[in-house]
Order: sequence, then C-alpha cells, then structure tokens
Amino acid sequence: MEGLLKSSVVKSIVFSSFDEFGPMPKYMFPNPVSEKDQKESSEQVFTIRDYTQISIKNLSLLIEDQVTTSDENFAKLKYFAVIPYPDFNITALTFFHFIKIQGKENPIPTAFAIMVDENKRSFLYNNISTIQTIIFDLFIKFDDDIAKGFKPLEQIKHHFTELMEKIVKMEKDPIVPITSERKLKIVYLGLDSAGKTSFLLTVDRKYSRLIGLKPTRGANISTIESLGATISLWDLGGQAKFRERYLSKSKIYLYEADLLFFFIDVKENNRFDESIEYLKNIKERLDQFDQKTPIICILTKADPDIINSRKIQKNINKITSKIRELDLNETIEIHVTSIFSIFSILRAFSSGISRLSPNRDLLNHNLKGFSEKNKLFLTLILTADGLVLSDYYTKGYLLFREFLEFEDYAGETKEFEERKIRDVFEISAPQFAIIYKIFSKFKALKKEEAIFKISYSVILLKRTILSGNEIFILILIDDEDKKDEINASLEDFITRNKDLLLRYIS
Repeated sequence: MEGLLKSSVVKSIVFSSFDEFGPMPKYMFPNPVSEKDQKESSEQVFTIRDYTQISIKNLSLLIEDQVTTSDENFAKLKYFAVIPYPDFNITALTFFHFIKIQGKENPIPTAFAIMVDENKRSFLYNNISTIQTIIFDLFIKFDDDIAKGFKPLEQIKHHFTELMEKIVKMEKDPIVPITSERKLKIVYLGLDSAGKTSFLLTVDRKYSRLIGLKPTRGANISTIESLGATISLWDLGGQAKFRERYLSKSKIYLYEADLLFFFIDVKENNRFDESIEYLKNIKERLDQFDQKTPIICILTKADPDIINSRKIQKNINKITSKIRELDLNETIEIHVTSIFSIFSILRAFSSGISRLSPNRDLLNHNLKGFSEKNKLFLTLILTADGLVLSDYYTKGYLLFREFLEFEDYAGETKEFEERKIRDVFEISAPQFAIIYKIFSKFKALKKEEAIFKISYSVILLKRTILSGNEIFILILIDDEDKKDEINASLEDFITRNKDLLLRYIS
C-alpha cells in the first residue's frame, strides 16, 4: 500500500466514523507517525492528531449537532465534496455516507477522504466521475464486509489497496491529462432558432448583440474562466445537417461533456416531436459513453406578454410531459425562460452551473438542516452576480402568495400554483441581491444586511465575504423578531460550510 501511495498523486487516504468518542479516524494510509518522526521527515507525513483533525472537519460537515439518526431515508444519503485543508496544504475528495452495523441502534456517519497536494487538486476535479465510481464500488463490498462490526486494519486493507491500484492505473493511462488547472465542457444544443445563442448572450449581458442575431452555423466554441476553472462553451448550430454530424461524431462533440443545455422553443409546437427525437438521440450517445452528464432543458421564448396565454401554457405542459416520458427518472431539469426576463435565464443557468460542483448536494443537505432548525420558509445562497449556489424551500413560502397576483391561475391545481410561486421567487431572488450590491456600493446601507417587507412576509438579505468572494444569503421568514436568532445561527452555518462554499466557487 505504501508503494502505491508513493507512485501516485494521492498522498494519503483516511476512513473516519463517528463513534462513542466522537469523530475518529478508523483506517489510515500511510500509517500515522509520531510527532518526533514527523519533524525529522523530509516528506509530508501525518500523525494521529493530524488524521483526527481531518476526521473532525469531515464529519462536522455531515452531522452538525446531531450525532446519529434512525431515519431510514437519512441513512441512505450519499454525498461527495471537495474540501481544502490549508493547514496541511492538501485537498481531498471526500465521500460521506452512513453504515449499518449489527448491534448498533442507528446507522453510523462516516467519511472517506482521498487527499492530494493542493496544487494537484485538478486531478480530483478532472477525473471525478471515474474516481466516484471506484469509491462506490469499494464501499459496496466494504459495507458488507463490516456489517457485523469494524475489523482490524489487516483484514480490510485489501479493499483500499484495490482502490489505490485502480487510481494508479488511471494515472498511468488518464482519460483526462493531469494538468494544473481544472477544465470543464458545457454544450448547448437544440434545433435551429431555438434560442441557444440568445441565452448565452443574455447571460453574458451582451444585449446589443441580440439585435439582428443570426443562427449559429456549425460549432461555435469559446472559453471562459469561472468557478476556478477553464470552461469551454460549445454552442452547436441546430440545422438538420449539423445535428447529424454531432450525433455521428459524438466522440468529438458530446464526449466528456460536464453539462448539457438543451433548448426548445415553446411557441413551435409543430417541432416538439423533432426536438424530443433529437434529445433522445443525444441521451443514447451519452449512455454509450456511460456518461452521467446533467441535462438542463430550457423552454425558451416564453415572453411575459404570452406566458399566461392558454396556448403557451398548453405547449409548456405538452413538451414537459414528452420530456418526462423520455426521462422516467426525472433527472432532466426543465426551466421556462425569456430573454425579456433576465432573471429567468440566470436561474436556469445557475441550476446548470451548480451541477458542476461536487459540493452541491452536501451544501444543499446542510442548508436544509439549517433552514429546518430555524423554521425558515425559503433560503437561497447566491453569488454577487445572482447565481444561485444552493436553495431550500418549504410550503411556508405560500405566505408569499398574497403578494403575487394569481387570479390568472384560478382553478389550477395546488401543485401548479406552488410551482409558480417557487419559480417567481427564484427569478426575483437574484434581483434582490443585485439591488443590495448597488446599495452597498453607494454606501446607502450602514450594515451588511437589508430587510424587505412583502405582504405578511419578511425577506432578510445578508452579505458576507469569503476569501474576497461576495456571498449573499436570502431568507424568507414570517416575523422580523426572529432576525437576531437567525443571524447567530447563520454565522455558525457559514463558518462550518466556508470550505464547501469556497471550493464551490473557486
């Protein structure tokens, strides 16, 4: 095992669990050394204190105040996160899950971390899908092996040796070259004139270029720097001859795509079947590559003057049903947008971008815990430019209903109304953040917070700085008197999740 670690970019691995003594490292490779040996070593080595510190940090991200849980659904949760450890100059890809052990009343929270040098963290990002699969395979066997109790190191060592052998093999023949930077690929697809390029320009705020915009011919590839990565944007023209090329040469256009936006014009119901067939073919190519590429379906041109018409609502319901029939597991997200509603596009774009972070699910899990603990109706975490990093909702946000004029939806189902309320608030949230940013710039506000009163509800907007990055937290509550209590709890939440957020956006 030590030989494998010396030949790999992986410096160490540690498996931790929360036992009767709290968060503790159970299995560590390489073995911990004494503090004396650590001082005398020319290489980075870890003491038991170091491994314990790492274990405490990892497990605190998963369990917060609660030690264990008997909730069966909670016990099935599995999360990944990329976490920095500045004290050791390393970054880890950490897998969080619960293990059921015979004789234990509740499932045991665990964390398994693969650690690399900070300057090699792109190895984790660029190969994350493959590494995640290797880890999942490991713990299917490992969990079964320790079902009756944790075993001595030598009896379970072969599981971790097998994992390291796979990683070393992957390093020798990498799918993605090991570089010093993180690289991502986002692909925009759809029929011709479906609104792909307009969507991109709106996100980029280049409104002047929308006038007289011509359809994309072939592939238009550009590069941006964001999320601490180099992102290549592939805007693929939608004419029939080009679509055939993308499918026949999918190893060029679809292979290694980290995110896919698919566009459908809600006004062209005569082309819905053509769009669905194209989307079906794309999914088939992704399945051939065994890629779990997230797909965000953008229903475009739902402009404010027609969005509430019976015809457009019927079209939206029709195409949504067709997408759901194609994607029975409902892993495809659907967003309704218009270039005349910048925030509808920002929300759709945010939802896609958030999929690029391995920290998304764990952050959402923690935000849910924070919100439920404080009995919040809605909580959003946003960047300064309005991108939503994490969100939480409960039926309490129906208090917001009175502010919205919903007589146009009279007779619709409750689920339809709730979805509309949620959509409106999601679209409005970035606007509040941008307004607050303007206020701050002109020193209109003396504190790092603002209060907006709407109907019987109160919106609390907080601004915080994480290593130079502005983060906004938007909270919907029913009573302004809760503010001080929420602020105290929020400070603890931000402190505990600081590293998750920083690795999310940088």
